[in-house]
Amino acid sequence: MIKNVIKRLFPKLDTVKEERILKIFGPAVLQPNLWHINKKSVSRGFAIGAFCAFLPIPGQMIVASFLAITFAGNLPISVILTWISNPFTYTPIFYFAYKLGKIFTINESSFELKNEEINLMSNIMHIWEPLLVGSIILAIIGSLISYILIRLYWRYYVLKIWAKRKN
Repeated sequence: MIKNVIKRLFPKLDTVKEERILKIFGPAVLQPNLWHINKKSVSRGFAIGAFCAFLPIPGQMIVASFLAITFAGNLPISVILTWISNPFTYTPIFYFAYKLGKIFTINESSFELKNEEINLMSNIMHIWEPLLVGSIILAIIGSLISYILIRLYWRYYVLKIWAKRKN
């Protein structure tokens, strides 16, 4: 199963205690659920990572770490999943978020984002509201879908193993 591969790749709790960068979170980072592979922590980690990946903010990995510690989600999975939004995917994700947010916001501005004006940072004053609303909608949908799919896959895999043992 993927669980065994992930277990080999993830750091052990003893090595985590020695990492300087994680000491900023204090003893909270040493909670066992943050590092173990189980149904609850993995599904929460996926939901947190997917949620943070669609937010148009800098420091998505720090936000994902804080949320994983707060909600006892798997910390490495939540941080890794924030990489969904990377330099190659920012533009399509945020363009779709802008278009989605424009549907749900009432904006008096006559600003229209054209294909040749893909540079979002130069136009942020005109598009911040629909971009933020669309990003939050995408974040909620992405986190719910990932949470449900991981829970369903985990249940399917456990039933498959039980059926194999029964035979």
